[in-house]
Amino acid sequence: MRAEELLRRSEERLGSILASAMDAIVTIDESRCITLFNNAAERIFGCSKSWAQGQPFDRFLSKGFRNLLERHLRESTGKSAKPQPVWAPEGLTALRANREEFPIEATLSPLELGGKRYYTFILRDVDERRKIEAELHRLQTENVFLQEEISAPYRFEEMIGGSPAMRSLFSDVEQVAGTDSTVLIIGETGTGKERIAHAIHNLSPRKDRLLVKLNCAALPAELIESELFGHEKGAFTGATAQRKGRFEMADRGTLFLDEVGELSLPAQAKLLRVLQEREFERVGGGQTIRVDVRVIAATNRNLADAVKAGEFRVDLYYRLDVFPLRVPPLRERSEDIAVLADHFLRQFARKLGKPLAGIAPESLRTLERYTWPGNVRELQNIIERAAVLAKTPLVDIDLKLDDSSPDPPQTEASELLLEAVERGHLLKVLEESRWIIEGGTGAAAKLGLTPSTLRYRMQKLGIRRPKQV
Repeated sequence: MRAEELLRRSEERLGSILASAMDAIVTIDESRCITLFNNAAERIFGCSKSWAQGQPFDRFLSKGFRNLLERHLRESTGKSAKPQPVWAPEGLTALRANREEFPIEATLSPLELGGKRYYTFILRDVDERRKIEAELHRLQTENVFLQEEISAPYRFEEMIGGSPAMRSLFSDVEQVAGTDSTVLIIGETGTGKERIAHAIHNLSPRKDRLLVKLNCAALPAELIESELFGHEKGAFTGATAQRKGRFEMADRGTLFLDEVGELSLPAQAKLLRVLQEREFERVGGGQTIRVDVRVIAATNRNLADAVKAGEFRVDLYYRLDVFPLRVPPLRERSEDIAVLADHFLRQFARKLGKPLAGIAPESLRTLERYTWPGNVRELQNIIERAAVLAKTPLVDIDLKLDDSSPDPPQTEASELLLEAVERGHLLKVLEESRWIIEGGTGAAAKLGLTPSTLRYRMQKLGIRRPKQV
């Protein structure tokens, strides 16, 4: 009685396993008649187990499948032959009860039981798997679309931000864009000042004209005037032909002066005249040229302090500061970090051709705790690196942060602390890049800066390459 009870329990466990299996399981005897037909086999072959059991299995076999089975049976029936399992991963087909042919993957395992030999097939419907994969792809595509729809309220003219500070900024941009007022964009490095300038131009009546850009920190002081106002042939050594300046190129359009705080005092005086009179002369020329240009300037410096220090003209400052826009640093809008990180991840997933689904929750919390001295540009670079290194759809990001890192500056008086944070960040990237500045693996590319801008920041922050490196 105990043996019978154990047998009953064993049969129940076996029945549960067979019933719950996703793949078709079919067992045949030596005469190739079906002795076991599970629930998945009913679904795949389109018939009931009561009808299938006792039937010749050959009725479900295509020609190729039958040939494979017969070859295996011949090889395994010899006295010295040791039965071996067979796996047919692709290129095999079977027949449903209605004679429909369909592709399968299958394994064949021999079994000795009670002196008789049986063969167990485990089959998977490839068409069914492909349908599941197609449905999964559809759901993933739908998920991406819904994510984009959800993030739509955070988008504004190629910028992303749903925090109160960014919504206020976007509102100010819309308000000033339709005017010709001079705009001064104030913000730390990497906050997206250039994108704000693009948004103002794109929303303005001048959007069909050029937006001409000039980084005032990227050129030596002696070349700034030539870049702004152009020069005549022979105006200086190397001036072999007449050249238009940025003001002429931006006529009836918009001129964006990035890092305007780095202009020399003589260049500031000439810029002031253009803003006041809307006219100028090329370097080495005497002809007055009139232009209609809307000027947008940007700086990461405190120009009011620069005025007090005698480094920036007070009259030019007030001429530029008609409509100031402050771009908040990323640490002041931590609620935007998750949306930005997801946006950059999907961007790099498409670029790299990787199926990246999202960022691990703990990594996201780490990103939100970080103070981001390099702001949005630093976040973009970190997400790109994580996307390149990712080996699973859920991306882990290890910033190796020190909880004792300095708190972000809260007032103008603590700007020196911000410079110290920036200096430490630049030093870290330079050391990781072995002090190589240019090129795809150089520090400038990793920081999202031009080599000339990086050299300028190094000079300003007193960063020099160690002699022993």
